Amino acid sequence: MQHRLQRSATLFLALASMISGTAYAEAPPAGDWHYGIGTGISSFGLDGDLGFATDQGGIIREIDLENDDTSDLVDSAFGLNGFASNGRWDILLAYGTVTLEDGNSVLDAEWERTVAEVAVVYNFCQFCNSRWGLLFGARATDHEWKITSRNEAFDKVEPGDDWNDFIIGLSHVMTISDHWAWRNRADAGFGDTEEAYFASTSLIWQPFEHWQFNINAKYIVTDFGDDADINDSDFYLYNVDDTSFGLGVSFVW
Repeated sequence: MQHRLQRSATLFLALASMISGTAYAEAPPAGDWHYGIGTGISSFGLDGDLGFATDQGGIIREIDLENDDTSDLVDSAFGLNGFASNGRWDILLAYGTVTLEDGNSVLDAEWERTVAEVAVVYNFCQFCNSRWGLLFGARATDHEWKITSRNEAFDKVEPGDDWNDFIIGLSHVMTISDHWAWRNRADAGFGDTEEAYFASTSLIWQPFEHWQFNINAKYIVTDFGDDADINDSDFYLYNVDDTSFGLGVSFVW
């Protein structure tokens, strides 16, 4: 039973989200506001530990998924992000949710992950074709599971938790040409998680006045929960490294 539960829980963490990084190829003139909204597709690889409570006590299972393992479980996904910038200040918004489903002769499982973020960047340095900014904001995360067992181990459990972090980091945008830019970001979260780190890099292409396209990579470290609480009725552990690669599109004006 534990082997099958481990397999189901592990497979169920695969996801392909609709959220991607938004950036802009050229900074707007100081004082003039510039806006954008975007979405995209991405695939994830996950490595770490997942734990939750059942009627028979808490369990912890190792997760080790490559990106090509994660494409068959997505039931639905939606994500949007946007920005407003006047050259000195950037306001960044992001929202994404994904629902995954898996089922076999032993278990039916559904997992929904939702992440929302708001951040402000103060661009404190412009050197040659690079702009450096200090980023600060907040990120909210929610996990909800529904797992039904068809044997005597347990009937139905609905583990999950939510957490909020303040984030602080650095942003860098390099203008390569009138139509190309390279954007980088790194931040750390402080709050409900023990550790929360985020890093991303995006290559942006703007072939048309109002349309941008990007290819991006992200690395996310999340350490939430304590394995010492395994016997608690509300036990939830998510200690996972998340690596993703994606394509994005944005409308800018």
